[in-house]
Amino acid sequence: MIRQNYRRTVAIAVTAVALLAGAGCGGGQQHQAVGATSSPSAAATSASPTPSPTPSPTPSVSLSPTPPPKPVPAWTPCDTSLESYEGGCNNDFLTGDTCDAAYYSKQLGGTVLDAFIENKDDVNETRLRDCPQFLADWKKAKTGFTDGSYEVGAEVKPGTYQTIAHVNGGRVEDCYWERTGANGNIRANNFITAAKKVTVTIRSSDEMFTSRNCGNWIRV
Repeated sequence: MIRQNYRRTVAIAVTAVALLAGAGCGGGQQHQAVGATSSPSAAATSASPTPSPTPSPTPSVSLSPTPPPKPVPAWTPCDTSLESYEGGCNNDFLTGDTCDAAYYSKQLGGTVLDAFIENKDDVNETRLRDCPQFLADWKKAKTGFTDGSYEVGAEVKPGTYQTIAHVNGGRVEDCYWERTGANGNIRANNFITAAKKVTVTIRSSDEMFTSRNCGNWIRV
């Protein structure tokens, strides 16, 4: 009886030792797992993302730039042939268009200079900016005058003047001019039967200057 109890006690002791040995072994492995850096398993390894396909660029269509509209000129010549004048050129400086009137005068074979001098008071100088080809003639015309009697200083400035019939290939015929002083005394005069051009100097001391059948004059 005593021997059986002894065997049972030894068996229990052996079993306990085995259990303790197993627990110690397992604990050591567990400690090593915690302290060591282990390589991730294949299942835990993050997979590289699959790159998205790059979209093909949309081909750009080259469009020619639309050219800006051409500016509309402020004035264009009226009917160049003048065959259908009705409703065409405004040849009247007083009631028409200065650019048209100058152009019309030139197309008819006259000179724009003559037209400007004879219509000097009716010329629209602002309008001439739209037909600058006539500005040079207008600049000369402003110094000129046509046949008539003029008060020196007030209506005509002292200076040297010349007839302009020769500008268009013409001549001066039967031209009379005179310079008068105070009280109408004639200081100088002349009668020209025929000439390409006539030149006269008007003095500041003159009272009046008179021109008959000489045409138009400009300062030179």
